[in-house]
Amino acid sequence: MIGPVKAKFKVLDGANQLLNASAVVGSVGIPCVFNPTDFTIQRSVNYAQHKIPGRDRPVLQFVSGEAEVMSFSLLFDTYNAAESSNQLKLVASALAVDLLKMDVRTFTEPLMKLTTVNSDTHAPSLVEFVWGSISFKGYINSISQRFTMFAFNGKPVRAVVDISLISDKKDNNVRNSPDRTKARTISEGDRLYAFAYAEYGDCSEWRRIAEANNIDDPRRLESGMDIIIPPVL
Repeated sequence: MIGPVKAKFKVLDGANQLLNASAVVGSVGIPCVFNPTDFTIQRSVNYAQHKIPGRDRPVLQFVSGEAEVMSFSLLFDTYNAAESSNQLKLVASALAVDLLKMDVRTFTEPLMKLTTVNSDTHAPSLVEFVWGSISFKGYINSISQRFTMFAFNGKPVRAVVDISLISDKKDNNVRNSPDRTKARTISEGDRLYAFAYAEYGDCSEWRRIAEANNIDDPRRLESGMDIIIPPVL
C-alpha cells in the first residue's frame, strides 16, 4: 500500500554544510515527519494616497508589490515515532533503533540552520518546499520552534515549528507607457496632477504636462482650455 506523499525541504544552495551538520538531511532534502494540516499564501500591494484639496477621497497611486509569503506549521514527534513505519524510513537504519530516545531537535535544527548565512553564498540558503504537486521556492524569513512534550530526563520529544517562506520569484512583467500625444479639455475643478495620475500613474508627472502647455501656474486653469498630454518617450 502506498502511503501519503511526505513534504520536504530541498536545499538549493549551501546544502553541503547541512549534510555535514545533521544525519537526517539526505540527498532528497530535509524531511517533514508529518505533513502540514494547512498553509497560507499571502501577497500585499502598496499604494500611496495623494490628498487632493476639495476631494472627498485621496487619489491612489500604485507604488510596488510585495513578495508572496507562504506560512504553515509542522509537527515533529519522536516520542510516538516508532508506531509508524513510514516515520522510521525518514532516518538512516542505524538511527531507527534509537528513534524513541532521539531528541526532536535532531529534526528541527536543520530547518533552523536554513536562516544562517552560509560561507558559499554569503546569504541564507535558497530552499524549495515540496509537497506532491505543491512547490514554493524562496527563503525562510521567519521560523520558531515550540517544544510541547519532554521525556523523563527533560529531553524534548515533540515540537511545533512555525515557518514563513518569502518567494524569490522574479518580476517579469513588461510595462507599457503612453506612447502618443493626447488632447484634453479643462473642466471646472480639474488639476494637472489628476491628469498626470490618470495618464502616467504618477501625480508628480504634472510638470511634464505643464511644460508641454507653457503653464506657469498649475493652480490657475481656465475652464474650456485645451491642453495636450505628451507621451512618455
